[in-house]
Amino acid sequence: MLALFDFDDTLVSRSAAIRRWAQLLARREGLPEGAVHAIVDADQEGATPRDEFLAVVRSLPGVRMTDSQIREWYAASYSSCYGTEEKSIRALTLLRDAGWKIGVATNGSNARTSQKLVRSGLAPLIDALCVAEDVGVYKPDRRIFEEVALRCGVELTGWMIGDAPVEDIVGGAQAGLQTAWLRRGRSWNGMVTRPDIEVDCVLEAAVTIVKSSRSKLSG
Repeated sequence: MLALFDFDDTLVSRSAAIRRWAQLLARREGLPEGAVHAIVDADQEGATPRDEFLAVVRSLPGVRMTDSQIREWYAASYSSCYGTEEKSIRALTLLRDAGWKIGVATNGSNARTSQKLVRSGLAPLIDALCVAEDVGVYKPDRRIFEEVALRCGVELTGWMIGDAPVEDIVGGAQAGLQTAWLRRGRSWNGMVTRPDIEVDCVLEAAVTIVKSSRSKLSG
C-alpha cells in the first residue's frame, strides 16, 4: 500500500514559513509592519518565480541588501522558517503503523526539501522523496508518480494527497491513484476530475484512508 504526498502546503505549511521569513527580513532591515504583508503578497503562494519575488523584495523601501546579498540570505535563511509539523507526524505515523509506504512527490528543489523534511520532523517517516528537478519531469506528469513508487519499492497503486487541483489531484488520478484534496478553505473548482475525498488536513486524510482500507479488507 502506497500513500504519496505533496510537500509544501500539504505536509508542511509553506504559507506560514514565507510569513516567518518576511518577519525575519523585516526585523533584520528595520522595515515597517506593512512590509511583511507586501512580501507575502509578492510571493503569491509560491507562484512568483524566486528571482522575480526577490527582486520585488529588494525594491521595498528600507531594504539595504544588494541583489546578490538578498539571494544568498534567502538561500541561507528560508529553510529555517519551517518547524515541527505535529499533525503531519501523526498522520504519517498512523499510515506507517498500518503498513503503508510513504512517498513525497514535489515540484520543489531537492536541497531545500530535504532540509524542510528534517526541520519538520518528517524525515524519519518518509520512505522515498522524489523531487521534480532531479527526475526531469514535473507533476502532473505520470512519470514522477511512477518514480516515487519505484523508490518506495511498491507498485503504483494507492493514494495521492495534496492541495493542488491539477498537479496533485488530476495528476494522481491519471496515474491510477485515489486522491485526497486539502481544501485549505477553498471549494473545488469544477474540473471534471474530482478528488475521491476532500479534507482539511493530512491527519484527516490519513484517518480516512486507513479506515477505508480496513473496511475493504474486512469486507
